[in-house]
Order: sequence, then C-alpha cells, then structure tokens
Amino acid sequence: MAISGIGTSFKLDNAANVLTDISTYLDGIDGSSDQDEVDGTTFQPGVAVPIKNIIPGFATKGFSLSGKWSPAAETFFSGIESKQGLDYEYGPGGTAVGQTKITGLCSCLSYTGPQSSVDGITTFTVELRVSSRTVGTF
Repeated sequence: MAISGIGTSFKLDNAANVLTDISTYLDGIDGSSDQDEVDGTTFQPGVAVPIKNIIPGFATKGFSLSGKWSPAAETFFSGIESKQGLDYEYGPGGTAVGQTKITGLCSCLSYTGPQSSVDGITTFTVELRVSSRTVGTF
C-alpha cells in the first residue's frame, strides 16, 4: 500500500543537542546507501574460468534534506553544520502508533542555503551522513 509523504516526520538535534521537529522546514528527504566492494579473491589454480570473490565492505548511509528557506531554518541548520553525533528520528509514514520509526546518529556534512532565484522560492539543502541506524515503530 502506498503512503502519502505529506505526513512525514523528521526530527534532528539542534545546536543544544535537543531533538527538534524540523518537518515543517522540509519538502524532501532522500535516503542514500552505498556499499563498498572488497575483493576477497584468492588464487584458483586449475580452475578453467576463475571467478572473483567480491564481499561487501563498509556501508555509507545518509539523508539529503531539501526545504523552503526561512530565518528559523537558517538559524537551525547553521547551528549544526559540521556537527557530529546528532540524534535523528525519521517517520516516513508519520508518527501514529505502529508506523515505522528510523532512528540513530548522524553528522551534518553541509548546509547550503539560502538558494534564491528571481522567479522561484528560496530553498536550502542539507547533507547528513548516518553513523547508526535502527528500525522500529512508534
């Protein structure tokens, strides 16, 4: 069953390490995951068609946040840029009992805002890198 994104919840530590609902600043949350490949291949004497043994290495997970810029968003994200060990809580289907809740720690790699154009809305983007991730329910 499809879930409407309009009810999405995202909370993130502020500059004082207080978990803060930033959902109303955001209009996009894009998760990312990249898995390193490690070559575990060993010698294979006598094998007609040698096959590489590729094993998973380190994973890099993150979130790209986008939103509508405001003075409040500027204050919040400027205060956490380059900070590590931030708590996050993501509710892609909202926060009702039984909905999926993804939590953990992250770092704020960058904040790029405000981004303005003559015929558009002023926006911002934020790059988070996840260092821990737990999936549960509200």
